[in-house]
Amino acid sequence: MILQGKVAIVTGAGQGGGQGIANVLAREGAKVTIADLNLDRAKTAADLIKSRNGEAMAYRVNVMKMSEVNAMVEATLRAYGGLHILVNNAVAPSINVPFAQSKEEDWDQDLGVGLKGYLICTRAVINHFLHQNYGRIIGISSSAGKMGSPNLAAYSAAKGAIIGFTKALARELAKTGVTVNSVAPGAVNTPMQDRLSEEFKAHMRSTIPMGRYAEPEEIGEMVAFLASDRAGYIMGQVYSVDGGRTMQ
Repeated sequence: MILQGKVAIVTGAGQGGGQGIANVLAREGAKVTIADLNLDRAKTAADLIKSRNGEAMAYRVNVMKMSEVNAMVEATLRAYGGLHILVNNAVAPSINVPFAQSKEEDWDQDLGVGLKGYLICTRAVINHFLHQNYGRIIGISSSAGKMGSPNLAAYSAAKGAIIGFTKALARELAKTGVTVNSVAPGAVNTPMQDRLSEEFKAHMRSTIPMGRYAEPEEIGEMVAFLASDRAGYIMGQVYSVDGGRTMQ
């Protein structure tokens, strides 16, 4: 197990891609805080990990509120005696509409949860990581952040900004023992897909050379590697896990 003795926080881990990531981290030996706005979902996800002999606790948090995020970090440190990994995964349910029909409140959700939330969570752990000269910060971007997705302009903007944040922070922290990287999934079998039109999902599938969506745990495998000591010399990179959709 490549994460034995490590402690991780995964935001938005109550379901979907975040839950898949948390499952893999726990399987690899990490103790995991399942952070989610929906406490019931977080508890269910944590219970699943425990049923597989892993260690996890559920925590309700709004990643757009610094006070709540700071409290989550403190609760994790109290429960597990350390913190080594932050996976910024939380994302707002996106509205699949042409930009001309989008609303300001939709942008606030995409950019608030999907970008500001990443900044807040990273700010909450950074001094702890710097003090111990060790940490893994992993942001979940998207193929939409690399190439854009029609009818998801604000979401694409937030995911693209994560890539810029990853590279900027990686340059700041390059000599500190704290690594910063991103994973950019393509289409993943999650409940968020239920919000998209059948036409859009068919279009998305047609753009994937492997011809299928990813399973959440397949994203988790890349995250677990980047979170491990095996990835200690990897910095400021964005890894596509998208069935070849963005290959160059």
